[in-house]
Parts: sequence; structure tokens; C-alpha cells
Amino acid sequence: MKKTLVAMMVLASFDVLAKDITGGVYVATNHASENSIVGYVQYSDGTLSRVGEYGTGGKGTGFVELFDLPYDPESGHTFSDGIDPLASAYGLWRSWDNKNVLIANAGDGTVSSLRVQDDLSLELVNVVEAGDIKPNGIASYGELVYVVSMGKKVEDPSEGNIKGYKIDENGYLTPIPDSVRDLTGRPASVEFTPDGKYLLVVEITTGVVHSYAVGSDGLLSDEPVSSIDSPLAPDGRFFALPIGTKLISGQDDNNILLVTETRFIDSEHNFNPVSAEHKERYPFLPLFEGQAGSVTSYNIDASGQLSIISPDVIAGSSYWDGQQAVCWVTTSQDGKYAWTTNPLTSSISTYQVNEDGSIELKEEIAYQDNDFNEYYLDMDLSADGNYVNVISGNTGVTWVFKIDHDSGELSLVDGYEGSAPVYSYGLVTIPYTALAE
Repeated sequence: MKKTLVAMMVLASFDVLAKDITGGVYVATNHASENSIVGYVQYSDGTLSRVGEYGTGGKGTGFVELFDLPYDPESGHTFSDGIDPLASAYGLWRSWDNKNVLIANAGDGTVSSLRVQDDLSLELVNVVEAGDIKPNGIASYGELVYVVSMGKKVEDPSEGNIKGYKIDENGYLTPIPDSVRDLTGRPASVEFTPDGKYLLVVEITTGVVHSYAVGSDGLLSDEPVSSIDSPLAPDGRFFALPIGTKLISGQDDNNILLVTETRFIDSEHNFNPVSAEHKERYPFLPLFEGQAGSVTSYNIDASGQLSIISPDVIAGSSYWDGQQAVCWVTTSQDGKYAWTTNPLTSSISTYQVNEDGSIELKEEIAYQDNDFNEYYLDMDLSADGNYVNVISGNTGVTWVFKIDHDSGELSLVDGYEGSAPVYSYGLVTIPYTALAE
């Protein structure tokens, strides 16, 4: 009775404000005891209001980051601060019909489906086993859901695979038999093309981008139909560690794939000592620093073949003068602008996307935290397309930026506390109108 009464009260207040509500915004806490999702209502002015926190039925990793390294921020080691637990995109995502939130639970190797309620709260539907030890990316199209995982060895998750599921009209996940496909390295992102004919996977440890064909039975091709290396560069350029992706519908049955590239290790895979200037300025560079990060755009043709359009477009003016750890990306609804989060320099950059899929840096610093102390991670467009929502991994604050649709410029709306103060990951929006359909 109490739950029903609360729901009725919330719905009544929603009726009053319904014209102002655009959707729900959800972030993952990654709690080790039980992973959970914090939900917010987003209004037409971009502001957020916290709805609640909902258990996923699975476990997060908490303070433990990649390679099973314990939380030790005093060491200054990049993988011991607990801030970026998955180093991937789409660890939290939505079903194709926008009625379910899907989440990877890296602490116990599971994936959960939660149903979005009329008041934008969440209700757990079911939990299924992932294909490997640490699931870290989710893609959906129609009744298909594919999940990438890293694993084999907890202390060295340098391998990975893909596993498929069917999701029914109630949000219930069922594994697809014989759907597991082994990868050649640890995955960082996975996405379906807009027509659902191909599944794109990027590997952070190898720098390879794969394209798999999706059959009528929902199974992927046994091997990728196309694989391509992240762009090589002249001597002196650091290795590309691709993490974030965003697909844009192109022309003549082609699609455009944007891939972010962190350039944090040299060509021999060694860390680079931080300069005295950057050590003093940036809290997230106590020991090591990389070169300016970048974005590469790819064409995907009608047969799933990948080719590079614009390689290694730097978020700065040179290898050593720019924003570091370009990791996540989202685009405007019309696909003309893309924004990246650059966590190690606490900034966001703006790229222009041309009709032919070529890209160019429009604004190196569209926004930057004054104290350089916000570790901007996952991002997603608001349901109405007027705002960019960003989660900060070291504070648990969700930041909202208003988009100038003519110029692509961003202006800060506000930041909203509510998720785990350290180790949050993933951010996804759900349109409010989808719930009434």
C-alpha cells in the first residue's frame, strides 16, 4: 500500500509538470556489495531531480579497478585510483524500445535488465550471466542485445568476447545459444549500425575495430567481416587506445563511426613520466602523462567493410599540446557536432562532423573544470537533444551542458550529486514519451 501511495503521489506531481519532463537520466554506482543505478528526472530546462536508487541484482567492482588493482590513490598509479573502473563505453545502456535500462555488473560477471516505470523509477526484471569475467559494454537493436566482456584472468583481463541475448516485450533477457564470439583483445565499446545489420566492436588493448555481420537468426558472423587497425602515425606518436564510439547514419547505405583514442602509452607500450608543469596543474597526472588524445572517423559501407576517413584528429594543436585521454563521445541529433570527454585534463572538446564523414576539431576546450578536478567519463545526449549529460567518476556528480545548435558550443547548466562519489560509471537517457507508447 505504501509503495502504491508513493507512486500515486509521484505520478500526480508528474501530471502537473508533464509538459516540462523530457526523460530519465541514469548512472551506475558500481557498488561492490550490490551494483545500483541512480535515476533522475530531466526537465526541458536541462535541470535534474533525483528519483531514487535501484539495485541491479549484480555486483560492481567498487574501489577495485582494472587488473584487480586495489584502491590506492596515494600511489599515483593510473589504474589504482578506482575512478574509471571499466575503461569502456556503454556499460550502462538502454533497450531498443527505450523501455529498459541494461547494465553490466563487472563485479560478478552478470548483466541486468531493469524496467523503466511510469514515474521513471526502475524495477529489476532479471539477471543473466555474461560471456566472460567482467562485462563492460552493451548494444541493443530490436529484440537483440549483445554484451562485450573482458576476462579469462581477473588479474589480467586482456582478452574478451561477445555474447548475445534476446529481450522480450517485458524486458526479460534470454541468452542466445552458440552466440559467443571470441575477440582478439579486451573490448572497450560495442554498437549496432542504425539498420542493425552490423555490430561494431573496438578493442582497447590491440587498437583494432571489428565489424560483424548480424544474421536473420540474430547470430553474428563467426569471424568479423572487416577488421581495421587504429591509425598509425609518424614516428613519435603514441599508441592509440580506442575507448568510446558513436555511430551516425551516413549517405548511400554507408554509416560513420567515430572512435575516441587515448594516447597514453608510447609505441613500446611504456608509460611516459609527467612534466613538472602538468604535475602541478592536473591532479589526475601525478606520475604519468600521455600525448593529446584524438578521434578517428570510419566509413562502414553496405557490406560492413571499414575504411578510415579522418585519422587521428587531435584534440589540440600538436602531439604535446592538447587534451589528454579523449575517451567518450556523443553527437548532436543531426550528427553535425560531436563532443568528447577528456578526463585527465577535466575537459570537453567539440568536433565538427561533415557530410562525407570527415571530422575536424572545432573547439579544443568547450568546457573545463577550473580546478581540473572533475574526471569526466560517460556522456549521452538528453532525450530532447538540447543538452549533453556527463558523469564525473571522482565525484559522482552528473553535469548538464546546454547545446547551441548553430555553433555546437556548450554552456554549463549545473552539476547534480547523487551517485557514488568515487567509481561511478555509465550514463544513459530514456525519453519520457517512450513510456506512454
